[in-house]
Amino acid sequence: MARAGGALFDTMSAFRDGQDAAGLDIAALNGQDTDLVIDAIVRALVPTDGDADRVRVAMNEALSQCLEGFDEFDFAHITDDMIVEMMMTYVAHCIFEQIMLDSRDAFAKASSSDRIEQAERDLRALVAAATDKHMAPLLSGNVRILTGAQVEGVQIRAIREVWSEWEAYEP
Repeated sequence: MARAGGALFDTMSAFRDGQDAAGLDIAALNGQDTDLVIDAIVRALVPTDGDADRVRVAMNEALSQCLEGFDEFDFAHITDDMIVEMMMTYVAHCIFEQIMLDSRDAFAKASSSDRIEQAERDLRALVAAATDKHMAPLLSGNVRILTGAQVEGVQIRAIREVWSEWEAYEP
């Protein structure tokens, strides 16, 4: 997850700077339908391992949110703030999916489907808040000096902190 997130960061940073990345030709992507560009980025970056499905969903979600409102892809509109928000969305989604996977039996014990839905909403809110709390300070400042490898480390630290908060969480 974190390695793919680092690659996503590097790719979007390169695109922001008008450069090709991940085997993708930015000139060919520029002006294309944003959904097609998101699909191309995801195909280029998703690993072929056991986390592929979770990474694919998280990347789609993060890129869709980052590029929301753009019908056509235009690298000139990518900002540092968009990249930071995209990374926080990506990590929060990955963590949420992993906790759901690890906690499936616990959720199945709920007394009703309404309780399951409420627990999932609570979990999603907790993960989003904890990810923001732990990741935002690590990404603050000039994101242009960060590398994908550094962002990989930021993600791992944030994931550990969010897991600790989740394990200590009592509704």
